[in-house]
Amino acid sequence: MNRQHGSPVSDLVDAAEIHMSPLWWLWLPLAAALFLALTTHFAQGFYADWIIREDRGALELAHVVIPLAGLVWALRILALPRLRQQPWLYVWFGLAALGCLFIAGEEASWGQHYLGWATPDNWRAVNDQGETNLHNTSSWFDQKPRLLLEIGIIVGGILLPLAALWRPGLRGRGLAPILPPLLCLPVALLAEASRLSERLLQLSGGDFRLFTRSSEVQELYFYAFILLYLVVLRRRLS
Repeated sequence: MNRQHGSPVSDLVDAAEIHMSPLWWLWLPLAAALFLALTTHFAQGFYADWIIREDRGALELAHVVIPLAGLVWALRILALPRLRQQPWLYVWFGLAALGCLFIAGEEASWGQHYLGWATPDNWRAVNDQGETNLHNTSSWFDQKPRLLLEIGIIVGGILLPLAALWRPGLRGRGLAPILPPLLCLPVALLAEASRLSERLLQLSGGDFRLFTRSSEVQELYFYAFILLYLVVLRRRLS
């Protein structure tokens, strides 16, 4: 398919994904970041009660709903007949489906946040927050997978798509079917920007924060990146 030229926004998008509305991959993520930043500084009570609250906050709910949507799209990809002829793609998207299920389950403490069951005493003893999940028991289920995901988004969502602008041949090589499209770049940049200012200020000794609990905002964009990636790859592979 030939690249279609139009607005500067559409010129950012791979030709195969040119028909996805910028509303989903650009304007909505930007609007969400602006809303979160404004409420952080000008509506602290609303932000504390409705955005970052553990039991009913919008971010907590989004951390469950978005990965579940990603699971649906990963399963839709796995149902494509062509994947049966390419086992490595089947494995890749099988891992994506399992990853989305794990994220959603862990974020909801596998239903405890909504059904409210009590944590068994033996599990409470090894869980930092007394919940029925794994990520509060060890860094191997929390910080390390998070770091791996962040590195993957930086490399696959920012560096490789930008490199492909200067070396288009990168998209014609072996990993081309799973290379994130350039339209994932805004969400990837927002994921990194959401914590970059905090990290820089920590190094300089400042106390300004773009977002309260910016790690939660960063997770929102991590999961949005995964969902957007799977939606686009479903289009590409079908």
